[in-house]
Amino acid sequence: MLDPTISKKFKSIGFEELTEIQKEAIPEILEEKNCLIIAPTGSGKTECATIPIFSKLKTRKVSKKIKALYITPLRALNRDVFKRIINYAENENLKIEIRHGDTSQANRKRIADNPPDILITTPETLVNLLSQKKHLDALSDLEWVIIDEVHELLASERGSQLCLSLERLQIKSKNQIHRIGLSATVGNPEEAGRFLVGTDRKFQLIHDTSLRNYDVDVVFVDGIMDDVAVKIIEYIKKEQITSPVLLFTNSRGESERLSSILKQKTSINVELHHGSLSRQVREETEDMLRDGKSGIVVCTSSLELGLDIGSVELVIHYGSPRQVSKFMQRIGRSKHDRGDSARGLIITENADDEFEIQAIIERIKEGSIEEQKIHHGSLDVLAHHLVGLSMQVGNVPIEAALKLTKLAYPFRDISLEEFFDVLEILALRDLIIFNDDKTEYKKNTAFFATKYHFQNLSTIPDILKFKVVDTIENKFIGTLDQRFVGDLDKDQIFVLRGSQWRVLNIDEKSFKINVLPIRSSQEIPVPKWEGVNIPVDFKTANKVGAFRTKVQNGSLKMMNNIISNLDFPKVPDEKTIVIESHRLPQKSVLILHSCFGTKINSTLKVILETLLDASLASRVKSSSDAYRILLSVESRFTKKHITDVFLSDFDINEIMSVALKGKNDVTWKTFCVGKKFGFYDRSDVYVKNEIRYDFERNIDTPLVKEAFRELFHEKFDLEGTQRIIDLIKENKIQVEWVDVDKFSKLAEPVLDQTVMSYTNPANIDKEMLLKVKTRLMQTKQRLICVRCGLWQQVMTPNQTHPLRCKYCKGQQITCTYEYDHELVKIIQKKHQGKKLTPDENKNFQKAWKVSSLLSSFGKTALIVMAAYGVGPDTGARILKNRVEGDDDYLIKQIIIAEKTYTLTRGFWKD
Repeated sequence: MLDPTISKKFKSIGFEELTEIQKEAIPEILEEKNCLIIAPTGSGKTECATIPIFSKLKTRKVSKKIKALYITPLRALNRDVFKRIINYAENENLKIEIRHGDTSQANRKRIADNPPDILITTPETLVNLLSQKKHLDALSDLEWVIIDEVHELLASERGSQLCLSLERLQIKSKNQIHRIGLSATVGNPEEAGRFLVGTDRKFQLIHDTSLRNYDVDVVFVDGIMDDVAVKIIEYIKKEQITSPVLLFTNSRGESERLSSILKQKTSINVELHHGSLSRQVREETEDMLRDGKSGIVVCTSSLELGLDIGSVELVIHYGSPRQVSKFMQRIGRSKHDRGDSARGLIITENADDEFEIQAIIERIKEGSIEEQKIHHGSLDVLAHHLVGLSMQVGNVPIEAALKLTKLAYPFRDISLEEFFDVLEILALRDLIIFNDDKTEYKKNTAFFATKYHFQNLSTIPDILKFKVVDTIENKFIGTLDQRFVGDLDKDQIFVLRGSQWRVLNIDEKSFKINVLPIRSSQEIPVPKWEGVNIPVDFKTANKVGAFRTKVQNGSLKMMNNIISNLDFPKVPDEKTIVIESHRLPQKSVLILHSCFGTKINSTLKVILETLLDASLASRVKSSSDAYRILLSVESRFTKKHITDVFLSDFDINEIMSVALKGKNDVTWKTFCVGKKFGFYDRSDVYVKNEIRYDFERNIDTPLVKEAFRELFHEKFDLEGTQRIIDLIKENKIQVEWVDVDKFSKLAEPVLDQTVMSYTNPANIDKEMLLKVKTRLMQTKQRLICVRCGLWQQVMTPNQTHPLRCKYCKGQQITCTYEYDHELVKIIQKKHQGKKLTPDENKNFQKAWKVSSLLSSFGKTALIVMAAYGVGPDTGARILKNRVEGDDDYLIKQIIIAEKTYTLTRGFWKD
């Protein structure tokens, strides 16, 4: 029986009856067992952990020290949890505080001098606390650690870092620390439990396996993002939604573009929330949500976790969430009342997305969630903690340090050799000092060693960012990554927070951009932030393959018709790789349709590229997504070339290590890992060639080993790829070859603009086509009669009448850019019989070429010549190769020409 006083406390905060997870978990917590509690959002997990723990702490309150830590992955979640549980603590006469990276120095000092009973913090701040004497003393009476959103930490190095921190906490506390983990969606709960408690401790898994219902509409829009925005507005109005609506996207760029379009198309209030916006802006939006004000909040993963955002009736997702766990987390933000179905709309203009969403929904019904793969043996995380341990305890016996490390589950298999190699590299960097016989080490008291430790509290790589400041309101708007800022100039316009801004100046010393808010109808760039694309796992991609076959045989209907219109002998599915082969005079391009997911296809791509390079003695270019691999070569591919790779014997690990050596991915990863080993300072700028030199010098050290380990973990799946190759060898996965004159619509998502020579040329979506076509049709050009030089007029292709001179009635009409007044003078000078300079003569001859194109192709030629960097020779090629009635093809060729000019203009003489 549950203690009646506990039941009474739950009733006092609105729980008339305990939820199932609370009924199961509270007795286990009261018995002081380590517990991992997994249950859907809205089931009362936070109360389930805090109320019984606070109740126990009340009876033991004797020392003025921290009794419980509440650890969350996000600072915003810290603030949210504080607002939620402060009353629970105060009801038990317990003091509670928050300590994270944004905490002021005055509050940090106050917490250190007068520790609370309960401290809410983040994994990074915990590492900080473990290295400071006052805070260590305050933690010496610790009894409980609650870790929220465990699933968010499992698959990141932050999780491995936290595991080591928990072991270091235990050696400081005089009590046996009890660990409670809270999580919503975990595909590998048993491993998550071991991750939480450590290698040798027991734990109780309390798992609510009942499936929440999801009332979700899936809409495919045969159009562009503007059409999606219109459908979203129509849906909200039709459903008469009065509460705030969350609109998730998969990237900050998508959120910026979509919010900008929505603001132009509706009077509904549209706000934006993502990690590159300022704290003030984010908190204003969060308050709007809590207040229940109607409107649309376009967001990314920044609102995915358990922030208390009040009543949300509807969650919309633009595009596929890519993962089952993402779907459940994001759509699950709606209808928090216990027992209510989560309500969602998933809307996309991408055919892959519609298939993928249906696959995800089926996996939810099956209770199949992606496994969160733990970072095992993170050597850079270990290095940082070993320096921190020396700051915590002074002289550190190496045997004891290894034993402590192996208690943390992700480091249970670390060998003495690996462990000592890490210590050696730290000693070489003068971050630690060995004793004479190297049986123990101690901290280096030099300032740079201390600086190294506190600069590397976070496992997330430092990306130099620029603050964006609205000079009108003197308000910090958000941040931009250095790579995006490098492309900005004074007076240029960009989008941030769904609004448009003009650059006043860029201060590279203070990393600050001063801007003015403006309204502009011109096409504007969306910021790019460093980040990781959400991978699609093997099981989801496999289901997409199975669904394709069902659509082809008529047993399943989709709104998109991409499979119905596919003219292949066999559809690419989970058991069939279909290779589209398009051969040109000097190039072969292949698309392998392979439903194996993001990481396996990435691995196969590298293997095929590397081994084909060797067999063809020609450079192979490649790219991939979750359902395709693209290969191109200035040679000839045959089916045998591909099957020979699949059927040959090779060591995947060895091939991948050789293939990635010297590539940008591993060089960047070496730079990030190098900071954790003390090779680089936090403020050091990434210089690729210098890092490659360090890579070569450290090829056999933990630095490079860790760079490869992280890269393999995050971007590739070597074991999964080996399974696919084995199935191909066993003929359980078939390989079909199809020769094509132009690629299918199914191939288009992976077609890259570096492979521009085939008939259906590029991954250019409908939205881009429409925008470029609109821009060309509205571009003003100066039309001039070359025959007499008397007539000229500025007009757009939309305004053009039959091209004929009103004076001489000739049809030799040329065109140039709007403000070119020199060409008229050159033409008139020629007709006056005056001698032209070589440059003038060149321009005159060019004008005659253009007039010939306009005479032959009329308005179409005028559209082509309106393109950026397109001269008469390129224009002639585009016009001669055009396909009658296929306007999209014409615009694609123009986009390619503009791209080529932009990439090569630095090599042009004029």
